Amino acid sequence: MKQVILFSTITDANSRTILSQIFSDTIQNKVLAYMPSDGVSSSTTYIEEWRSYAKEYGAAFNLVNNHSSEETEKVKLLDSNILLISGGNTFTLLNNLRESGLDHTVKEFAQKPSFVLSGFSAGALVLTPTIDVCNLPNFDDNLVDITDLTGLGIINFEVFPHYVDNLHEKIIKEYRLTAHYQVREISNEDFISLNI
Repeated sequence: MKQVILFSTITDANSRTILSQIFSDTIQNKVLAYMPSDGVSSSTTYIEEWRSYAKEYGAAFNLVNNHSSEETEKVKLLDSNILLISGGNTFTLLNNLRESGLDHTVKEFAQKPSFVLSGFSAGALVLTPTIDVCNLPNFDDNLVDITDLTGLGIINFEVFPHYVDNLHEKIIKEYRLTAHYQVREISNEDFISLNI
């Protein structure tokens, strides 16, 4: 099984459905690689939350620091069969992945014969062909001044996380006029699940 799961955030309404797909019964000897967007300097609350989910679903837990280029981070990622890339600032996340070399390791992970690759918010955005959508108003600030907005291209469409009709409908309609790829909205309650 090769599955990609994209979502905006975990909520009370969607948590059981999303978690049961991330920790799919079809994956044997589950090992979750949890990659916070800001490396290990991210909030320990989220790290512990995902460690708890892993334990609940019988998975081992690997914390992957995308701010480090140490070989051990690549090994932890590739020794896993479930990868979750968290939300945060999309520009910073993409920059960290590139500088650490983990962008290539995530692509290598996606070539495994069986895996679940999941990203939420910024983590979903970096899996797309481009993070151009992040330049829209009220999105992420480009804190690292990157100009190449090419994503990892694991999936062949763009996503717009945290989509709310009455707030984003006009913005996304205008963006689609110039976008080079299909753009799919993901509300805070929704998710996209793909078998690839």
